[in-house]
Amino acid sequence: MSVKRIGILLRKEFGHGTNSYFFIFAVAAPLIFTVFVNLIFGSFLEGKAKLGIFDHGSSRVVASLREMKSIDLEEFASEEELRGSVERGTRDVGIILQNDFDSKIANGEPTTVTAYIWGESLMKNRAIAASAFMHQIRTISGKEPPIDITPVSLGEKEGVPWKDRFLPMIVLMAIFISGFVVPATSLVDEKEKGTIGAVLTTPATQAEFFIAKGLMGIIVSISMGMLTLILNHAFNTRLGLLMLLLFLGAIMASCGGLMLAAYMKSMASIYSTIKGLGIILYGPGIVAIFPQIPQWVGKLFPTYYVMNPIFEIARKGGSWSTINRDIYVLIGILAVLIALAGVITSKTRQYET
Repeated sequence: MSVKRIGILLRKEFGHGTNSYFFIFAVAAPLIFTVFVNLIFGSFLEGKAKLGIFDHGSSRVVASLREMKSIDLEEFASEEELRGSVERGTRDVGIILQNDFDSKIANGEPTTVTAYIWGESLMKNRAIAASAFMHQIRTISGKEPPIDITPVSLGEKEGVPWKDRFLPMIVLMAIFISGFVVPATSLVDEKEKGTIGAVLTTPATQAEFFIAKGLMGIIVSISMGMLTLILNHAFNTRLGLLMLLLFLGAIMASCGGLMLAAYMKSMASIYSTIKGLGIILYGPGIVAIFPQIPQWVGKLFPTYYVMNPIFEIARKGGSWSTINRDIYVLIGILAVLIALAGVITSKTRQYET
């Protein structure tokens, strides 16, 4: 297997594949849906998460938070001012730090922090504020301190905003439309034009041919997933974990697309099949939109194990300990898919001549 030949084939994919209708659709659909949801249920590209702090002492955490660009920080002179600001909705989250806060986290002592939360604030703004706060604590202390955050909800509570409910669906679309459709339609297009055999008469092997198509799907899928998270302000400080999940989700989507295309002979048939598979791909996102549906139903869909860890991190400030089970399940699913993809795509050898 030659990395150079794979690179040449990958350049060919980007040179010709990006001009297809399906590639444009795969890139445009999640972006259009993002704009649509934001225009109806929220303001597009809205402001930063608003965090308020009342510090009894002179905590280093506050000094570090001042340098963060991802949040809008305001410091208050009293607990009453902070509480009033959160209750009016001018701050999404308000945190109170005690006099000995720095010494407790340095010594690893159990610490309780009171956090006022505006009931109508967006879930992701709460997550970003909490994640920024915990990140600075870990940076300063060099470890995971035993902190118990006591939330106090203020103002009128609406539950999860509709815009936040649609976010899982938008990210699933970004990852799986591009990662699934791009390699699948590219392979079927080669079948219709009869160019697979021509490619395989060159030194390129069948494995290199499929790896190049799969890599194109993975690259586009990761790029669209990142862009969608950025547009929806769902990126936080745990970028490494988010990138890992986007990568694993892109592999799942690309393998699925290649497996499907191995059995399809025309663009019409693959288009119909992709529409029919929508409920399987986006089922967990539909469940997330409607909390009346038992949430365990989402776990029946393979794509749940991509969606749920991303939103545990992006919306709740989760860490490896809160998502590792989902990632282990996802890796198991990928192992099966990759093995099946290797067997199924070999059936395209009949098109070589």
